[in-house]
Amino acid sequence: MAERIPCPICRTQVEYAIENSPEWYRDPSLPVYRIDCHNKCRRYWLEAISGSPAHIDPDILAFLDSLNDEQRTFISESTQYACDNGILIVYNRKGLQNLATDWHYVKAAVVLYGLNNASFRISGSGFDIANMLFFLDAEDTRFTLRLHRAGTAVNKIRSEIYWLKALWDKVQIKTLSPVPGRDGEMIQCISPEELPSRYTTVYDWIPGETLNTFSTGEKTPELIRSYGNMVGRMHSVSETLELPHWFTRPRYDIDWVTSEVEEALGKLSSLPSRFSRFAAEQGEGPDVFGLIHLDLAPHNIIVSEAEICPIDVVHLGFGYYLADVQTASSYFSEDERTFFFEGYQEIRPLPKDCHQHLALFDEIRAL
Repeated sequence: MAERIPCPICRTQVEYAIENSPEWYRDPSLPVYRIDCHNKCRRYWLEAISGSPAHIDPDILAFLDSLNDEQRTFISESTQYACDNGILIVYNRKGLQNLATDWHYVKAAVVLYGLNNASFRISGSGFDIANMLFFLDAEDTRFTLRLHRAGTAVNKIRSEIYWLKALWDKVQIKTLSPVPGRDGEMIQCISPEELPSRYTTVYDWIPGETLNTFSTGEKTPELIRSYGNMVGRMHSVSETLELPHWFTRPRYDIDWVTSEVEEALGKLSSLPSRFSRFAAEQGEGPDVFGLIHLDLAPHNIIVSEAEICPIDVVHLGFGYYLADVQTASSYFSEDERTFFFEGYQEIRPLPKDCHQHLALFDEIRAL
């Protein structure tokens, strides 16, 4: 019979086991408690202290004991939702403290957006500890809230909103629609409990299913063509869009590629020089280089009433359109890519030697 203890988060009786941390964790030799909280938190791990037997880090237990019931419920529901979306979590004190700190920010933010009675939890998919995404449930309406990385420049967020609005105004791409706060401002600055200031944005909910949940049979040629068509429309907007002087987004150019390669592989790789040749050949004209999403993975694509809707533009920046084409098409089979490319080329052409160039971007993306 499995050993049982009170769940350190929700306090219900749960099964547990002492084991080495999962191999994907930062230190596989570290002992952990695997908590099987089937009815509430699901499965998660807590860092432990070596001994006979190992025991949960007392700093973790002390921190959890300091939380109120609302904070515990938030961490429990967030853990459950992350687990249900395939996210595996090993908690140490810092990770739990970050979640509890984010709770203070979001708690303050919902008031500024006039959503006082909203419940909230982390989104689960696309887990990004620096730019946390939350689901807000207010009566019969759902929203998403982005708690932006500490130190994010406000013009970077304004630029994101400007781009989203341009996608709808110019080519009617349904995507995230910003919600104003009670003061009419789309971006709110909060500093609860004397914490450092951070920005938040709230967006309307797009009903539908993300593309990664679709079976092979559900990814019809028509759907894939529509996806390619949508990416083509995004890039067609970038070709002609006039940007305000304050528009600020990252550049995914040769300097970025070089730094990524040097960090991952050192200076022995030939990838920077190959990309440099590509960049020299292509240039940075608006027909090849402009605003790109950079993360058009299936979990960032919602299919809503047969319409393809891109979400999560946290990485929006300036780069080669082929980077988006490569990411979006890489999740399809060879036959499916044909439909995707057909849809894209209904809007704008792909360059000569496209497949050779896509192979280069595939290597860059693997970094």
